[in-house]
Amino acid sequence: MALSELLKIVTPPDKPKEVPAKPNWAAVEKKLGLQLPDDYKLFVAKFGSGLLGSFVRVYNPFSKDEYLALQKSVISVCEIYQMLSDTFPYEFYPETPGLLPWGNDDNGNSLFWLTRGARNKWPVVVCSGRDNRYQLFEMGMTAFLARTFTGEVKCKIWPKPFAVTSRRAKFEPY
Repeated sequence: MALSELLKIVTPPDKPKEVPAKPNWAAVEKKLGLQLPDDYKLFVAKFGSGLLGSFVRVYNPFSKDEYLALQKSVISVCEIYQMLSDTFPYEFYPETPGLLPWGNDDNGNSLFWLTRGARNKWPVVVCSGRDNRYQLFEMGMTAFLARTFTGEVKCKIWPKPFAVTSRRAKFEPY
């Protein structure tokens, strides 16, 4: 699993924030009407809420913060992007296949899964928050994060140079 790639470069907190002792993923998935990728669930369990590499936030369905909570973010982000839908080649959640947000970055860009095929094989799409640029990555969320932070994968929407040593091995819990 790709989470192991990420754990080689980023140390999770000893006690992740906003993660219940027994996360009720079934309730989260029922509310969304779809099952989420396993690497996402493992990431949330290991890291909780926080900022990865001083740049990326992964939404947490157990967060009380409306800007970090997965369900609230899915609704608000999809509403915003649906207004721009004629500039993207994909539909947005709840359409399937569609773009389902899982995080954002400090530059106002959004991170999505493209919900096509098996959930554990959903590719990542990064959409610019300032224009109609997007980039598709044929890999899961944690593989994408690990490989962008090591510089193996380049996201054209993110600042250059992105994969610098100062960003690695940092996770700041909220």
